[in-house]
Amino acid sequence: MIVGRITKVDGVRAAATFFDRMQPFIVNNGQAVASPRINSFVKTGVGLDTVICQIVGEHEAEYDRRSEVTREVQAAPIGPFVVDLEVRGYISSGDFKGGLRCLPIVGAAVESLDSENLKLLYSSHGSKPLRIGSSLFDESRSVYLDAGRLMASHIGIFGNTGSGKSNTLASLLKGYVGCLPKETDAVRILIFDLNNEYGGDAIVPRDKKTVYRLNTRKQLGLNRDRVPLSFDSLDEDSWGTILRATPRTQMPAVRRAYSKWRSEPDANYISEIKRSIADKRETLFFTLRNYCPELIKGIDNLAFNRTNGSFYYDNGQGRQYINSISDVRDIVIKPGIDRFQMFYLWLALEVSRAAESGINFEFVQPLLPRAKSVIRDLEKIFSDAPCAGLQAIFDNKPLAVVQLGDVNEASREMLPALIAELVMRRASENKGDGTPREVVTLVVDEAHNLLGYDVTQSDSVHGNTLRIFEKVIKEGRKFGVFLCLASQRPSDISPTITSQIHNYFIHKLVNPNDIERIRKTVSFMGETSLSMLSVLGQGECIVSGPSLHMPQYVYIDQLDSCSRPNSNDIQLFGDNGLLEQTALEKWEF
Repeated sequence: MIVGRITKVDGVRAAATFFDRMQPFIVNNGQAVASPRINSFVKTGVGLDTVICQIVGEHEAEYDRRSEVTREVQAAPIGPFVVDLEVRGYISSGDFKGGLRCLPIVGAAVESLDSENLKLLYSSHGSKPLRIGSSLFDESRSVYLDAGRLMASHIGIFGNTGSGKSNTLASLLKGYVGCLPKETDAVRILIFDLNNEYGGDAIVPRDKKTVYRLNTRKQLGLNRDRVPLSFDSLDEDSWGTILRATPRTQMPAVRRAYSKWRSEPDANYISEIKRSIADKRETLFFTLRNYCPELIKGIDNLAFNRTNGSFYYDNGQGRQYINSISDVRDIVIKPGIDRFQMFYLWLALEVSRAAESGINFEFVQPLLPRAKSVIRDLEKIFSDAPCAGLQAIFDNKPLAVVQLGDVNEASREMLPALIAELVMRRASENKGDGTPREVVTLVVDEAHNLLGYDVTQSDSVHGNTLRIFEKVIKEGRKFGVFLCLASQRPSDISPTITSQIHNYFIHKLVNPNDIERIRKTVSFMGETSLSMLSVLGQGECIVSGPSLHMPQYVYIDQLDSCSRPNSNDIQLFGDNGLLEQTALEKWEF
């Protein structure tokens, strides 16, 4: 149905004059459809192709006011009805394509879209359509995404608290898991749950996922979940991440300790320590004794005579000086220490050597108290599982949730970085010279807490975590590793990360800094769309990316109460409200 004509073309923008104001609904080919209005679509022909445009503005054209001079009373005249258009793509060979191959021409007829045209725009262009909701301006139209192009991509979900981003994240993950074959190990989703919101039946029933509720505040053995991890999978870079080692001063000691731990038998711990005693290396020995008394038995039985520079035993009858390694006795590694502690011993030896030499010791020494604290936490959240890889973490399920709400801040930063690094390494090794053989999506909710950008933290644990996730989003696609993040503060997240996202889901944003970040990052967001961000309602969002034909205004489907994450707004009044009305009546104002 022809509704007007193109009157102006300026690049990707155009204007059209409609013949008349239209009723809310018009009859097109025997079907009642919504009339063209703001954010709806129209078409115009260019040769054999059909250009699709979106209405982004409307106004009345100028009219001749001279006719009003001779009349005392006159209703405001209605001039021609003009709409502003932006080109979104074209239909060619029965398929919609985004792009600017075709542009409107002045004088061409403008038509409303029929049901077949609308189906092309709102349907998925992949083999696995995933419904996410309905069109915000035409609720009768379902919006579908291409599940393959959605999850094999980096995803960003942004919106103020209470705008519906947690529901959007859970809906996407639930829908994606539902698209997977029942028996597959080629696709995995790992959620870093910073607020313990995705346990229970959130997203999928609890028997369809593996949940690790980690806790660094309890002692070992008290109903603690621990992530299975092969200790052998930790390389020197992993240890650098774990210990937050500074690249220039501390990392060399970490590398030497790692090399010795991997290449030399455990018995050499004792040999190294006994040799230091026999060689009268006071500084090295006492550094070891200060930092490893709980690991080395017999080390407290030795004393040092600074007059003659020798170690000795006090056997109750006098001093027994040590003149050779054969005189050293009772020095053994205490039984029951795990492999994390074994690595700590080698690290202590390397730091002790730095203390002995005096070179950069004040910069290297902080490694040991930090390592002792970190390893103590590692033992609470990891279990050494020989040959354990991603399969062990997921336990033959497509979804795993690592809950970090009860984990201290240092471990909350370190653990996701460590796992992300291991996932990237495994993916790189598995790919070889071919295409990736598996896809892993790392999900971070409340991402501003983990991926916030601060140039002053480049050498801190946070800076190290940020570096690893920036590597994931820059290089992960070619290895089948993707990042999905949700945040209420896009302006706080590293620009490197926000700039590499493929599919965007943008809910209500009101902070000017957040809106400005979206303006600089998301190419499809024009001023019209940006102006709408601050007035979007709960559950409403703008969606764009390769998973659908063009940007869409969508009302996201609401999950049932069982599948929602535990992040609902608090209800104070009414049925099941936190506060009963009768409880308030006793207050007098």
